Amino acid sequence: MSFDETWAEHRIGFAEWLYRYLIGEDMTGPNSAAFCPGSVKLQHLPMTAGERPEPWYGPDRGM
Repeated sequence: MSFDETWAEHRIGFAEWLYRYLIGEDMTGPNSAAFCPGSVKLQHLPMTAGERPEPWYGPDRGM
């Protein structure tokens, strides 16, 4: 694989790719890891113009 390209191909399912990305592996190219420890912050999209959804957090990733 040439690292001069602007993309990286991973022949794995999306769930595995997402897991590896969240634990800090280089999944979007060489030296692309951006690991942030702790829980993942989630937020529902607003359903009306005046709605301000509260964020919630996933389980601790134990890392």
